[in-house]
Amino acid sequence: MLLQKTYFFSHLKRSAVFGLTVAGLFCASPSLSVPLNAQERAGGERGSRFMDRIDQEEGAQRLAAFRQQRLDGDYCFEFQLQHKPKKSSRTIRYQGVMWGSWNEAGPVTRFKILPTPTRGAVLPAESPPVELIIQNGASPQVWMRRGESDAFVLLEGPSLFEPILPGLLYSPFDLQMPFVYWEDFTYIGPTLIGASRVAQQFLMQPPVGSASAARGISGVSVGLDDTYNALWRIEVMDAAGEVASRFAVESFKKVQEQYIVKRITLTDYPSKDRTTFEVDTASVGIFLDRDLFSPESALSVDVLAPLDMEKI
Repeated sequence: MLLQKTYFFSHLKRSAVFGLTVAGLFCASPSLSVPLNAQERAGGERGSRFMDRIDQEEGAQRLAAFRQQRLDGDYCFEFQLQHKPKKSSRTIRYQGVMWGSWNEAGPVTRFKILPTPTRGAVLPAESPPVELIIQNGASPQVWMRRGESDAFVLLEGPSLFEPILPGLLYSPFDLQMPFVYWEDFTYIGPTLIGASRVAQQFLMQPPVGSASAARGISGVSVGLDDTYNALWRIEVMDAAGEVASRFAVESFKKVQEQYIVKRITLTDYPSKDRTTFEVDTASVGIFLDRDLFSPESALSVDVLAPLDMEKI
């Protein structure tokens, strides 16, 4: 069992109307119609196949609406990370749990990732558990600690781009996604995703003097579904304007009358290595203690998950 102590939460009697959270891509519109695993669909309508362009003003409106989408209530997911190096047949797996909510600054998420792999996996060099508290919004911040006895430390500069654990592609930058809130953007145009989905693409440009600009990121391409304004794909561009990494939503699942993203894969283009995030169990529409997301309070997350965690 991943979680073992007392957990302070309660369920909310709320509507199931919600959007995609920008804090991790982990939830989707209940009306979203997308191809799922084994032909399962998350709604009754098909998305638009018309490659219609929009103007810069409408693009700004769509981005503003996307930034404000959120779940109706908090959530808890148990997940696994599967890293597949291109030059190896081995798959490295980690288990984890995440809690998500929103505050006055924007989406906030807490992660705990365990260094113990699932059965049959190969584990890299030993490392302590990693916990992150990620505040998204116009003024994003990330705190991390390794081991429950340590204090959370604010991450800045190059540390935002370091892998959170050995053998993984995910960095604090990838989980935080600060580019969603960058003010400068260029509307690129529509593109076809798969056989039937149209996404409107935006090139988000890092602020001058930001950690992203110092890292050599020239821009981040963000693809929003033309029909539902949900996030489909992210491509991080290097200093030469080439794709350095791609973050792609692969499947969705209905949980307690709400749709969540089940599977996301991050691909590093230079190496072709991949790390996949996949939700195993989930509970949505709950209420979480606000101190859970405070670096100062640092409540333990070694706690029992909600009783109605649903296997997906």
